Amino acid sequence: MRRFLVNLQFNGKNYNGFQKNDKQKTIQGELENALLKLFNQNIEVTGVSRTDAGVSAYEYYFHFDADTKLPADRVAFKLNRFLPADIQCQQSVEVPSSFDARKNCVSKTYEYLLYKSEHLKPLLNKFSVKISPSINVEDMKKAANYLIGKHDFSAFMTASSSNSSHIKTVNFVNIFTREDNLVIEINANGFLYNMVRIIVGTLISVGNGEISPEKVKAILESKNRENAGLTMPPKGLTLKKVFYDLDLSSFGIK
Repeated sequence: MRRFLVNLQFNGKNYNGFQKNDKQKTIQGELENALLKLFNQNIEVTGVSRTDAGVSAYEYYFHFDADTKLPADRVAFKLNRFLPADIQCQQSVEVPSSFDARKNCVSKTYEYLLYKSEHLKPLLNKFSVKISPSINVEDMKKAANYLIGKHDFSAFMTASSSNSSHIKTVNFVNIFTREDNLVIEINANGFLYNMVRIIVGTLISVGNGEISPEKVKAILESKNRENAGLTMPPKGLTLKKVFYDLDLSSFGIK
């Protein structure tokens, strides 16, 4: 039995998140169907994280075990034949059986895309969310500083979150302009259900002058979801980068 690690990219618009769900279409379900067709084996995949319904990933990793003589670097090419165009493998390598795509991950970076406009812009609006052109970005940056560090993020999660620990460490929050988008980039060692989308909604409330930057500290300390901002739509959210506790280039990942 061999273990393979695959670098995946997907547009999550048409899927109910990564984790398999018998009643709805998911990324994991599509991957396992493709593996069954390729290897004629029922193979379970382990992903680096669950993603919310509608959320996309620029860089995502999953591993699986299979009894095959297929060269590791050909796995991605073969799998793509059985995957839809909005889910495509980018690279595949063989890794030791001890490597775990989820457990070896030390942090992930998500980014949320916004655009300033008085009116909807159809081309931008597919993957980003309209905000007021007068939004105060400097106040948003001040507010974001209160989120950095190790905290209980209960106020920034959907109540149904099944995560065992609400304590996470946010390493950085960057807010910057890239082309036509205002980007909110958040890196942490883990994320609660809808955590990024609620943080973004709260920062937008700050930018719109509805709450002060300092209020975010009080919201965090309250551990009460009702005090935080709206949960933003999933279309603006992308898993951008995954960091592991070892150098993936040693396995051949570029």
